[in-house]
Amino acid sequence: MKVKYKSELLFRKAFIPWYDREPAMLLTLAFAIAVLLFSITGVAASLDTPSYRDYIWVPCLLGVLSLAITISILIRLIRRG
Repeated sequence: MKVKYKSELLFRKAFIPWYDREPAMLLTLAFAIAVLLFSITGVAASLDTPSYRDYIWVPCLLGVLSLAITISILIRLIRRG
């Protein structure tokens, strides 16, 4: 087994995963915003229909999760500048 020297390890090209590139992040951001709008519509529908009021937690959970993904991706995109 060959021992690698520190000088060989310093100049290696950085590996960027496919999900951390800008087009993939923008696509994920678009889907997260679409899911957020869908969850807002779901909350409005569950408030209008009395039989659906017990299940309002489903669109609320969906909205919170998509909002967290949206904020996370926006922060990553802003840091890249």
